[in-house]
Amino acid sequence: MGSVYQGMHRDRPPGRLAYVPRGPRNIGRFLLRIGIGAVVLGALAFLVLSGLTAWFLTHPPQAGDTTTRLDYDVGWVRLNVPTRDGASLAAWYGPVINPAGTVIVTHGIASTHRDMVGKGNMLRRLGFNTFVFDFRGHGLSDPGVVTLGAREVNDLIDALDVVLGLPGVDPRRVAVIGDSMGGAAAIMAAARDPRIAAVVAESSYARLLETTDDSFQAFLGVPAFPFAGPVQLLARLFSGVDPGQVNPADDIVRISPRPVFIIHGQADRYVPTEVGQELYEAAGEPRVLWQPPRVGHVGAFPQRLGEYAVRVNAFLRQALGRPNPSASAVAEV
Repeated sequence: MGSVYQGMHRDRPPGRLAYVPRGPRNIGRFLLRIGIGAVVLGALAFLVLSGLTAWFLTHPPQAGDTTTRLDYDVGWVRLNVPTRDGASLAAWYGPVINPAGTVIVTHGIASTHRDMVGKGNMLRRLGFNTFVFDFRGHGLSDPGVVTLGAREVNDLIDALDVVLGLPGVDPRRVAVIGDSMGGAAAIMAAARDPRIAAVVAESSYARLLETTDDSFQAFLGVPAFPFAGPVQLLARLFSGVDPGQVNPADDIVRISPRPVFIIHGQADRYVPTEVGQELYEAAGEPRVLWQPPRVGHVGAFPQRLGEYAVRVNAFLRQALGRPNPSASAVAEV
């Protein structure tokens, strides 16, 4: 009698490989592959985050609104500022009776004219014609690349061209009040255009590259290391502007003998208060510096309203109390 296992073993069909048991996995190679994958994914995430940050810096989101409260407030008139390169800037003019002068108000990055309405109404109550507008890429103006003041200077000068043709405006008595990026644009515009009789700049930077280095995390919410270098490089590619060439501290001296008022809060965590001191020291006479304690970035108006109104009113009335000789010379030419 045969074995009970007889017949259970069959010959392997020709051409069929026999089973060869696998050796133990190579754990080191497996971990190396995981490590390489993690590095690649991390690098991609780093580049994406850097690119998004640079894009947001140069293309801040704009609201889809077409109207604003100034379109309905009594005493304000909606205007359009055509720029020399074909864009259109939304603007509003608030004239007063027997004005002491006219003030153009400029906002900062990722801000709009809406943030300047309170200041504009204060200026009108103080007796000044007031003109507010949105830089391109902001508010209700046409979309465009934001350059942190480098090309916003041209928008401001285009706005000045419109202001000088408005009824009730004495072209020899026009000042600019600017916040942050708007303050830097005001300084650089006044250095180029003698028709601006006086400048009030609050929380302005002195040198754009140094400010983006020193205040990178405060401005953008991501750590300076390792993001600052790539974000600055990508922002330069997106905007076409070299931040190392944008330096209001080098321009401000050319405003003299027209007066400059530098305001910079001592608690500004975006642009250190020492920057305001640098601008003041670089400016020619006449010049004024106010560094209110415990005041943050562009915080003098909301945090020191009464003192702000008194100081700015006194400065503007003295600055605009006599015709701007530079503007008179331009008019004669």
